[in-house]
Amino acid sequence: MSKLFHVLAASARQTSRHDRATALKGTLLITISAVLLSLVLTSIAILVAGERDWLSALVLATLLPLLLLPPPLYLVGSRLMSLDRQNHQLQQLAREDHLTGLFNRPHLLSMLERELALSQRHNYIVSILLLEINDFTQLLDEFGRHTGEKALRLFADCIREKIRESDLFGRFDGAQFLLVLPHTSYDDAARMGEGLRALTAGIRLTSQQPENAHQDNVKISAKIGVASTENSGRSINPLLNEADYALYQNRNEGRDRSDPSRNNL
Repeated sequence: MSKLFHVLAASARQTSRHDRATALKGTLLITISAVLLSLVLTSIAILVAGERDWLSALVLATLLPLLLLPPPLYLVGSRLMSLDRQNHQLQQLAREDHLTGLFNRPHLLSMLERELALSQRHNYIVSILLLEINDFTQLLDEFGRHTGEKALRLFADCIREKIRESDLFGRFDGAQFLLVLPHTSYDDAARMGEGLRALTAGIRLTSQQPENAHQDNVKISAKIGVASTENSGRSINPLLNEADYALYQNRNEGRDRSDPSRNNL
């Protein structure tokens, strides 16, 4: 018993202030409930048995829960709160990109597969947009990693504010992002992609170079590839390949395209 108490006490030191506060509230609530229950049961026993020394019995019924319950309840409760918090953090790390807070690639692909299965079952269209920041490698070389990370976060936030709650958005690979659009046709996805491309073209950020005293203004633009189950079916690989091919064509066409009437964005 003493060994268990020592282990629990050592593990409690790893808990946060919030874990301890939550455990303390739970301990107080359970202890008060136990005291009240003990008093009620003791009172019933006194009435039934006709106990003369009823005051000592009630005092003992109050003290026993107060002395025995709080220490183990608090230690166990704080540890459980800590484990629950750590488990939640691990779940977040398993599905979120650490830089942008979006879905990461494995979780995003898993969600896309699930969405495609649902679209097959309920017969609706799913379209995707593969978005890529233009010349991101050049941006890193010229302005550094800090500016590159800032550009990724601003780009992600800009798009996240404009999409629907039902859409799935995540960082796919490097400077590439994937947007899954349930119940959206190819044409509607293409129009949405053009709007997002124009929106992200308005992003401006400043970069302070260590060797320079002045700040550089950095512009961001994007290329977007569109794909839909209308054209490629409901398998994930053909759908992604179609979007990647559209994106590849746009890379070869140059940075910003002035003619929006072409097939690819």
